[in-house]
Amino acid sequence: MPSISYLKMTKTLCQFVDEDDQEFVTFPSIYNHLIHWFQHKCEMSQLPFFILLLISLPLQVIPQNHQTADERTLLLKLKQQLGHPPSLQSWNSTSSPCDWPEIFCTRNSVTEILLPNKNITQKIPATICDLKNLTTLDLSRNFIPGEFPRQLYNCTKLQVLNLSLNYFVGPIPDDIDRISGLRFLRLGYNHFSGDIPPAIGRLSELQELNLYDNEFNGTFPVEIGNLSNLQTLGLTYNDMFVPAKIPVEFGKLKNLRTLHFRETNLIGEIPDCLNNLLSLEFLDLSRNHLEGKIPSWVFTLKNLTRLYLYHNRLSGKIPEAVETLNLVEIDLSMNNLTGSVPEDFGKLQNLQLLSLFSNQLTGEIPSSISLTPNLKYFRVYDNNLSGVLPPELGLHSKLEEVTDSWKQGSDCCSWGGVTCDRFTGHVTALDLSSSQLLGNIKVNSSLLSFGQQPTLSRK
Repeated sequence: MPSISYLKMTKTLCQFVDEDDQEFVTFPSIYNHLIHWFQHKCEMSQLPFFILLLISLPLQVIPQNHQTADERTLLLKLKQQLGHPPSLQSWNSTSSPCDWPEIFCTRNSVTEILLPNKNITQKIPATICDLKNLTTLDLSRNFIPGEFPRQLYNCTKLQVLNLSLNYFVGPIPDDIDRISGLRFLRLGYNHFSGDIPPAIGRLSELQELNLYDNEFNGTFPVEIGNLSNLQTLGLTYNDMFVPAKIPVEFGKLKNLRTLHFRETNLIGEIPDCLNNLLSLEFLDLSRNHLEGKIPSWVFTLKNLTRLYLYHNRLSGKIPEAVETLNLVEIDLSMNNLTGSVPEDFGKLQNLQLLSLFSNQLTGEIPSSISLTPNLKYFRVYDNNLSGVLPPELGLHSKLEEVTDSWKQGSDCCSWGGVTCDRFTGHVTALDLSSSQLLGNIKVNSSLLSFGQQPTLSRK
């Protein structure tokens, strides 16, 4: 029991409390001790009010203790139902659950259960929702079987649900919106199948929806566009989706920061409705069947830092005007892009990755690219580029990779196109003939240390 100072409580009732009489008493003795003390220190007219205040104190404290004990009992039952995972040895009948590593409390009541990677193999018991203040449940990276646990509908305050990396099967229920307060829903790396239900679009508080790497063989609903609070949308690695275009309704997701649609069987063109996603920071539409040109607005999204459009069927020129000055990574490789490499890429001071290989690009590499201070990975092979490499390429940045076959941590003299002096081990020549490049390159790299300036050759 916490100790209670009745001195502070009584100063407002009795203005003549003597400082020499400061003392602290524990709750069990407070009735007799404090009433006796008041008979000598306070006017009798003030005593009835204080007694009422005193009587109310145990009513405020005792229920909290009962609640903690009740929740401990529930959690110990939950531990039993989950098969007594060895990692939950700290769960016992003598300590407060608020002290257990996997449990977080608010006002002495359990609000969060975090059980990732605990080797749980049992289904989720319905008793978990007897914890009436539960807001967060993380059971990711376990071996939980069965269909989506509808028993969680009874967790009326649930806001965060993470069931990713388990063995769930079957469809996501078409009434999943009954967990109406959900803000974060992560169901990735399971075996869910069928359609993603339109009910997902009725979870109006949702900020993150991650359904990556499942076995969905139906469609994803346009109702997702109704989630006005959504910041992260991840459907990556669901290549069994029915081929579909990106719904125009997704253009209403004004708060979206991450759009992750890699390998989701997308077809058609990149829709102009995405131009409305002004908060977008991460756009990944790679490994799909998208056609047409790269829209010019893609390079006008001010907050965009990562752009992945590789392995599609995109054609035409790369937009010349680049206003997305925060870009860190650009990957447009393995398409049918033509024209030249935009000079404006040289304005991207944060750029670390520029991957344009396996296209039909022509012309010379702009000299401006050699001035980007953070460029590490520059991949332009398998194009129709010609001319001389910018002489300062690699001089102003720690260039670590020039072709995709060159890997950090391996002997560079064994890389394709690299010739070394057999006595000194210094790189003496680079063969980048697949890009039809000819000229000299100066490299200032954390990986490569040339004894002499290498010469580029072509077949």
